Amino acid sequence: MTKPLLPLLLLTTLVKLFTACDKDDKIDEPGIDVPQYYLKTITWSNGLTGNFVYHPDSSLQRIDYTYQNVGGSTVFGWAGNKLTELYDDRSMYKNVFEYDASGKVVKMKNQEKTPSSDRHYQFQFIYNGANRIDTLKYSITNEAGTQLRGLSIYEYNQHGELAKVITRQGVNEITHTIDAWSPPVSFVAGHYIESTLMENYPIYNLAVMMQLQKANKLPAKVTRVVKTGADPAYVDKIEEHIFTVSNYRIEKVQSTTTYPQMPDYTAHLDAVYSYH
Repeated sequence: MTKPLLPLLLLTTLVKLFTACDKDDKIDEPGIDVPQYYLKTITWSNGLTGNFVYHPDSSLQRIDYTYQNVGGSTVFGWAGNKLTELYDDRSMYKNVFEYDASGKVVKMKNQEKTPSSDRHYQFQFIYNGANRIDTLKYSITNEAGTQLRGLSIYEYNQHGELAKVITRQGVNEITHTIDAWSPPVSFVAGHYIESTLMENYPIYNLAVMMQLQKANKLPAKVTRVVKTGADPAYVDKIEEHIFTVSNYRIEKVQSTTTYPQMPDYTAHLDAVYSYH
């Protein structure tokens, strides 16, 4: 089964989404009282449906996905109001999250559910003096030890908005530029990350999404530029999202993904949201 990243609608294989929140929580933006809504279903135009199942305390227990005759679930583990683990019920692996004393995500490990060794992937988040993500280190640990696979540097504009993420992987470089933002919206950070490692991880990870949740906005256009070794840089992919919003609530997202080098691969997908 394939499914898209919630409103961002990137078709990926066997990956899942998650959400969770306390019913009394409000998004923290001074001077604006933004309601918090609780998703019931998301239906995509390709026939995929996600159903959200909650614990009695309103934390998310799982999301059940169906596509034609295929089904699967994303399962969530909690310690108080902090998400501690996330996994696909059909996978041997899970994501485990660690926080600092102030509640910021500082690590995410992708590891076996029942470890047979210390082999794992890790994201380490480093913050600047303004408590914004400054650096993301992506590493792998195996029999050969721990090796750094990617280093992402975050740049902000004069308004403190995330503007660009530059990721270096050896001699290669990938730059994600946020060209436009959604209107003010209510959302939960966990809607925008997945249970597997994905190509857009420099932006769509829990730490960055928690940061954007406080600002009540989501990327509406992201341009990805790739530079391989000494070859010239080129625009690899452009993602654009049109948000239909009512009282900060996302009702629908119309998404288009284009690949300038391969125009025949242009894809359009819509997502319709329903709430409790």
